[in-house]
Amino acid sequence: MKEFKNFYFKSFGFDKQTLNAKFVYSFDNNLIFEENINFSCEWFNLRNDIDEKIIDNILFHLHLALWISYYKLFPTKHLIVETWFLDENQVNFWKKFYINWLWEFLYKNKISPRWLFNFVSKSENIYKKIDFNISNKALVPIWWWKDSLVSIELLKKSSLEFETVVFGKIDEIKQNCINLIGKKNLLIKRKISSNLFELNNQGYYNWHVPITWIIAFVLQFLAYIYDYKYIILSNEKSANFWNLFWEWFEINHQYSKSLDFEIDFNQYINQYISSDLKYFSLLRWLYEIKIAELFAKLWKNYFGVFSSCNNNFKILTPVQSQQIPLSQPFPPMEKGAELIKNNIIWCNNCPKCVFVYSILRPFISKEEALQIFWKELYEDESLLELFKELLWISGNKPFECVWESEEVLYSMYKSLNIFKDKLPFILNILKDDILREISKINLIELEEKLFTVYNDDLIPEEIKEKINFN
Repeated sequence: MKEFKNFYFKSFGFDKQTLNAKFVYSFDNNLIFEENINFSCEWFNLRNDIDEKIIDNILFHLHLALWISYYKLFPTKHLIVETWFLDENQVNFWKKFYINWLWEFLYKNKISPRWLFNFVSKSENIYKKIDFNISNKALVPIWWWKDSLVSIELLKKSSLEFETVVFGKIDEIKQNCINLIGKKNLLIKRKISSNLFELNNQGYYNWHVPITWIIAFVLQFLAYIYDYKYIILSNEKSANFWNLFWEWFEINHQYSKSLDFEIDFNQYINQYISSDLKYFSLLRWLYEIKIAELFAKLWKNYFGVFSSCNNNFKILTPVQSQQIPLSQPFPPMEKGAELIKNNIIWCNNCPKCVFVYSILRPFISKEEALQIFWKELYEDESLLELFKELLWISGNKPFECVWESEEVLYSMYKSLNIFKDKLPFILNILKDDILREISKINLIELEEKLFTVYNDDLIPEEIKEKINFN
């Protein structure tokens, strides 16, 4: 593995005819990465008063967001920004986020965090904030998890005008959800530099990227050119909690979904991009288990279609994409679990699958569990260690978008009552641990905590007035 000393933010550009944006980076000024994002969509009309200064300002910030896909190949001490000037406040904002996210990457790859994240501005270009003057409409990014679908259904009951957006590509899972949602969808296509995959194959570092963070800046651009004021996420209260403590730092796999990040992000865009934009999570006032209860009670039509398994959404190399054939469109739900199993929309072997199963199970029947997951995961002996980690009985909270151990504990406790004397393997093994931990807490207080609708959020009052959780 060749070592690099500096990472460069080289250039960015925008084609007003094709609506294609290009972002260029390099290591040591010789290994070049070029990423392209296309913002065109036949269903949406561009505003007719586009200001090039605003375009450049937003694209610069998107340039600073996308770089992490390439920088993580080999973290360097210095980050040389050649496209724009960063003041001290901006540097602190970017350092805070990347320290919060990269700490997990550094921990997993055993890289010392000392001496990293040194931003150096090589440009004198400065653009001041220019407000967008935008309409009271909303964009809602969809990840095809139950949380996004709950937000969509709540918004459909309101009078707020909104559309959905996908960043990357639309596969069968997403298309089936789009069909059920019944809204026109805006697809933003992304083409990652092929050099990234080549270096991954050579043994350079690899890890997931904070896609929510990247999408946050992508949506600033969309909000401006297509005239939208509100950007509505579906991050819940549970995303605020950390995984483990390492090197004087609390590592939170979901930092870019946390309230702390959303507060910082809103302050930043209001200071440097536009005061018009409102970026917030509609479900922030709910714990994940409350969202699961709502989803299971009100929106069963998604059961055989949605997926929260991240193995469906991993970015594949061009070679891998050619080797994996597209599955057939999802069958009608009444066709049975075996056909759904063949589409592999749930791997049933990762922390995300196990977590979503555990918190949904108290609120769904056996038939519905089979309809979604095609089997009872509590019967799978190979998942014992994953359930232990989710309960925090052993190991650490998995580095995945999973939530507080109390939510899993409560869910598994309620499932004990569902299965009663015919406990499946996992519940039978962990029964004593579950009951012991439950005995240490006040169950009534725990239920109140997990099912309360809180107010620690950034949801504008005019949006709150439109949402009804009943």
